[in-house]
Amino acid sequence: MEINNGKVVLQGKVRKIERSKIPKVFIAVIDCGNVKASMDLVKDLMIFKEGDAVELSLSREKPQYQEGKDLVIWGYVMGKKKQLLKDPQPRIVHKLLVSLWGFLLVMESESEDLCNAFSIMDKVYLKIKTLR
Repeated sequence: MEINNGKVVLQGKVRKIERSKIPKVFIAVIDCGNVKASMDLVKDLMIFKEGDAVELSLSREKPQYQEGKDLVIWGYVMGKKKQLLKDPQPRIVHKLLVSLWGFLLVMESESEDLCNAFSIMDKVYLKIKTLR
């Protein structure tokens, strides 16, 4: 896991893909250990399946990618939130909310570092690469 000012690189596993209430849109949950990412994604852009290992990066700079193989979407950081969770034990979760042209990426962590790496209205690039 790499978290710097303006860049986050994580590796994890796609834990769940479920249908959204919006036709042809799915919600993917990626578990990266200390960070969990949930995102809306149109079926046609889905480059991974449940159980796949992936590398997820969010950065202010356009990443290098393999066209037709990696998924790259740009959007804006729309919010940062702190949430107190009470079950199973009290803890604070920090959430970074990113709008990807109408689709939502929510990254959450118990560490503030994730939210501190970005500012509201930062233009960011999400890159997802499957690790096979």
